[in-house]
Amino acid sequence: MAASSRSEVEVAASAAGEHRREAELGARWALRGLPAAAKVTVTDVVITEVDTSPGDVYEATARAVWQALRVEHWAGYVGFSDPEIVAAWLKRMFGRRLDAVTEARHWYEGRRKPDAESLLHAWLFFEYAVPVRLHGHGDQLLLAKEDPYHSYDMDEHGETRVGPARPPDVLSGFIGARLTDGAVIVGHDGDAVCAGLVLRFENGDLVIGTLGDEWVLAVGSVPADAAHYWAVQPFVRGGCR
Repeated sequence: MAASSRSEVEVAASAAGEHRREAELGARWALRGLPAAAKVTVTDVVITEVDTSPGDVYEATARAVWQALRVEHWAGYVGFSDPEIVAAWLKRMFGRRLDAVTEARHWYEGRRKPDAESLLHAWLFFEYAVPVRLHGHGDQLLLAKEDPYHSYDMDEHGETRVGPARPPDVLSGFIGARLTDGAVIVGHDGDAVCAGLVLRFENGDLVIGTLGDEWVLAVGSVPADAAHYWAVQPFVRGGCR
C-alpha cells in the first residue's frame, strides 16, 4: 500500500489471467468510497486447485486491502458483478442441484407485497457449494458468498423476515432441479457489470435481475419491459436462447 493522488491497482503477482483479473477488481472494489486515495500492489495470489472457485480471489483481495488500510467498518459483504467472474461461477455450478433458496422479504403489519415487490435478498444453495447471496443495487446484480442473515424488526417500518422460498413465489419452483446452463445479462453499462442471470434448469429457465433498483423475476424469457434495457450474453454451455 502507498499514498497516491488517485486510486491505482497493480497486480505484480504471478498468477493465471482470471485470478489476476479478480485480484485487480477486488482491490478496486475495496478502494471505492474510501476517504483517501491509495495505490495497491498485489504481490501474491495463493490458490488451490480444489478449494478456489470464482469470486474467491476477488473477495480475499478486497478484504486484504481493507485490512492493510485499517478500515474498521468495511462493507458487510464483497459482491462481484463482473460478467466474466459471474460466467465463471455459472460454469462451476453446472450440473449441480439447487438444494434450497432462502429469501429476505419486507413485511408490514403482517402482510407482504407480491413476489418481486417484497423481495430484498435471495440466497442460492447449490449442492457442494457455499451459499451465494443475490443483491440488487440500482441496475447492478451483485453476487456474494455468504450465509443468510437473521430476521429483524424495523419498528414502525415493519420487519424483514428471512426464511425458505415457498410457493407460489418464483424462486421456489426451481428447488431440487439441476442447473444445465446459464447466461449473464448485461444492462445500461454495457459489458461492465452484470444486471441479471438466466439460470437454465431441468424444468425451465429462471430469469432474475435488477432494473431501476427493482427486482425482475420471471419464468421462461426475459420480460418485455426489461428486454428493452437488457442484453443476454451467450449461454456458458453453448445452449440456445
